[in-house]
Amino acid sequence: MNLFELLIVGAIQGFLEFLPVSSSGNVSLILMNFLKLTPSESFSLSMFLHLGTLLAVLVYFRNDIINILKNLKTDKTSHFLIVSTILTGVVGVPIYIVLKSIFENIQLDIGNIIIGLFLIATGIILKYRSESGFKKVEDSDIWDMIVAGAAQGISIIPGISRSGSTLAVLLGRDFDKEEALRISFLMSIPAIIGGIILEAKDTTFIANTYPALISAFVTSIIVIKLLLEFAKRLNFSYFCIGLGSITIFISLLIL
Repeated sequence: MNLFELLIVGAIQGFLEFLPVSSSGNVSLILMNFLKLTPSESFSLSMFLHLGTLLAVLVYFRNDIINILKNLKTDKTSHFLIVSTILTGVVGVPIYIVLKSIFENIQLDIGNIIIGLFLIATGIILKYRSESGFKKVEDSDIWDMIVAGAAQGISIIPGISRSGSTLAVLLGRDFDKEEALRISFLMSIPAIIGGIILEAKDTTFIANTYPALISAFVTSIIVIKLLLEFAKRLNFSYFCIGLGSITIFISLLIL
């Protein structure tokens, strides 16, 4: 691939990673169908690009992360992340081992369409409720942590959106939309690291693809900032409906 193609691929990864669609699945399809890479090369590169989005989260939420590390015993966010990550592993690893070979041969953007419909339904229900999402991580209980972690674990199935699954669950459990995004972003850190460990293959092919990594990093920073700004300004119900509509549109576009 030339420099322009690498920059475009990285930007696509950075744009899709934090939207409720499967970034790795869609990026792999783009690499195979438009750039004619082999499935193995496409998969290896799509996983490598997750490092760019991981670095973006680490940089953008560096103050949160520092506070979490300083106050591991007392910080509620750290408790949330620890419990949800454990549940992600408990639920996700067995699913990965048993179902990965089956789901590799199925068009799994159907799963993202279902997630999109769920987000839209959540938004419609909330539109007619007297209360919008209000919960902060300090208000969370053990079930919030368990359900969020389990949702992230289920998303280990190839093609199912991690961010879409966790965000839909958190919004459904009455979390403030900005807080739901923040938690989902922070939950992505151990999830991305675990995914890279599970899925990483031969890295020979990706030795000269660092421009794509930089592009993914920069685009991810922009997308995180935009999503958090939209969350502040949009009505809670419209926020759900808008994300759900984006999910369905992109999934249908890739089908």
